[in-house]
Amino acid sequence: MAISAFAVKVPAAEPLVGDLRRRYDATVALGVPAHVTVLVPFMDPALITPEVLEHARQALNRTPSFDFSLGKVGRFPETAYLAPEPAAPFIEMTLALADAFPDFPPYGGEHEGVIPHLSVAHGNALDADAAAAELEARLLASGAVHANCTEVTLIENSSGRWQDMHVFRLPKEPAPMRNVLFICSRNQWRSPTAERIWRKHPLISTRSAGTSPNARHAVSVDDIEWADVILVMEEKHKSRLVAEFTRMLEGKPIHVLDIPDDYKYMDPELVEELERSVGSILEID
Repeated sequence: MAISAFAVKVPAAEPLVGDLRRRYDATVALGVPAHVTVLVPFMDPALITPEVLEHARQALNRTPSFDFSLGKVGRFPETAYLAPEPAAPFIEMTLALADAFPDFPPYGGEHEGVIPHLSVAHGNALDADAAAAELEARLLASGAVHANCTEVTLIENSSGRWQDMHVFRLPKEPAPMRNVLFICSRNQWRSPTAERIWRKHPLISTRSAGTSPNARHAVSVDDIEWADVILVMEEKHKSRLVAEFTRMLEGKPIHVLDIPDDYKYMDPELVEELERSVGSILEID
């Protein structure tokens, strides 16, 4: 079955590793350039829709473009690789994509943790030994490779060779996170559902509260101060917030979702309505 993958191409590394990869890495013959893998395997390219691409873009937008170097040799049992430094931005992108697409954990869930790497030799321990020794000598002579990550490429192999499918440009600055507060009456069904279904979105943080004194969590001064955007289920909730927190609400947008108290927690119809209405208001997917 065809698959796809997210990768950061590193053309600056080709002079150092190109001949070694051609000798020791079979993926070169399939069109794979020097790269640091971000997420593999990803879905069948035939299933990748514009909506999937947009969801991936939003996940990757959490990480701004960054400089990195390749100056250290690392080993897995049958692999020799260059370790990018810093590793943190690569890990951040991997985890953001895995969080956005939970059916596609890094390396299919076969390995614990995420170790960013640019593979130079793969598939044979003796070849990896030879490649690692040669890499150490070359790095000693020429120094580390310096590169800049400004984009992530989605590649796919449906033709039998790997080729580009889509390029995601990384922002120059990280996308701002927004704190979104969901409000209903008792903080029992509607607002906790909204908090749950949106809490993993890469561009927002969520809380929920209720306007009733008997709410599971009654809305507080701290909640209002924390919130950048407030989404209430009914007009009466907005009225109660305005009456109690008038001055604190200055400059804070309050949106009424018009969702009546007709649903239980995580009711499928409620989930569908919250996904549609909240996504539309916040202009996110």
